[in-house]
This record gives sequence, C-alpha cells and structure tokens, in this order.
Amino acid sequence: MTRFTIILDLDGTLADTAPDLVAVANDLLARMGAGPVDPDKGRIAAGQGARRILEAALTDQGLALPREDAWPDIIARFIGSYRQRIARHTRLFDGMEELLAKSRENGFALGVCTNKKQHLAEALLQALGVRDHFGSVTGADTTGQSKPDPAPLLHCISQCGGQPEQVLIAGDSMSDVLAARAIGAPCALAAWGYLDRPASLYQADYTVHSPEDILALACELRNA
Repeated sequence: MTRFTIILDLDGTLADTAPDLVAVANDLLARMGAGPVDPDKGRIAAGQGARRILEAALTDQGLALPREDAWPDIIARFIGSYRQRIARHTRLFDGMEELLAKSRENGFALGVCTNKKQHLAEALLQALGVRDHFGSVTGADTTGQSKPDPAPLLHCISQCGGQPEQVLIAGDSMSDVLAARAIGAPCALAAWGYLDRPASLYQADYTVHSPEDILALACELRNA
C-alpha cells in the first residue's frame, strides 16, 4: 500500500539556514573588497543560492558583478567555506521536530527536495540530527535538474515509496509551487519562509503558518 508522502523544501521551510549562508557570503564579500549583504535582503536571497546572495550585495553597493567565467571559482570557494560551518547557527524552525516525529507516528513518508547540492543537504540534516526521518534527500544535482523542473520532485517521491497523487509538497518559493503544479500535486506555501513577495502572489494551493498546519493538511488530504 502506498503511503501518503510529505515532501519538504530545506532552506526556509525545514530549517532557518540564512544565518550561516549570509555569514559565509559576508566573509567572501569582504575578500572581494565589498561590504556585507543587507540582512533582510540576504535572508530572502538565502533560499535562491550563493550566487543570488552575492549578487544582491554587490548590486546594492553599486559594485560590478564578477565576469561569468569567474563564478564557478567563487561558488566553489563559497561551498568550501559553507561546508565547514554548515550548522553553526542554522536551526530547525519552531515546531519542525514535532512535525517530523508526529508525521512518522501517523504513518506518513517524509522526503526532502531542495535546490541545495545533495551532499550539503545530507551533511546539514545529519548535523541537525534529523536525517533518519527522511526516505529521500534529493538535491539540485541528484537528477541533473533543479526545481521548478519536476524531475527532482518525482525522484524524491519515488525514493520515499510514494506516488504523485498521494503527496503534499511544502516549500517557500515559486520553484516549489511550480514543481508541484507540474506533477499535479498540492503545494503548501510556508509563510515563515524566505518569501520575496506577498504570500497570495505565489498562488499556492494552500498557505500554512506553522509546521503543525502541514501535518493537519496532510491528514486532511489523505483522508479526503
């Protein structure tokens, strides 16, 4: 029998990763001769990857962006530094530990589908002590595609033993909403996440205001 599956985004949905991502970006910006990223803009950009955080800071300061051929080295340096401090200040959002425990108690399968590289996602979940809750951790490089492409989402669901018609996607970005829409699955927008526009503009199927809401919604959908 297929288990109803809950797929969570990582950055800005499951865990507040912005403090460590922004700290690494600020160290790198200093070495580039730039000032730190604006905290509010850095938090929003944290869910969009290292390059977006750095671009936001440089653009705000009226500084030229690096040449395109320089970005691979910059991103490699960012990832190297981030890997060393991946969970120094990162924490699960309030209520997430309870969601994970109660989801398993209620018979749900759980997965993480993120646009982080898989090895970083695995390392972070291990550091936070929650890796064992998940049947799959799918990253941007797992299938060679990243959200909003549906491929990583489909892979994650399959690895969890689920089916697209028996799943709830929870995330905090348009990539999550569009990926869920592409496979015909409902998407719950995490209102506590790194939203870059009002929640209503995402046009998600649902907006949730706490991890407890995700569990309640999953129970409702499973029993519908």
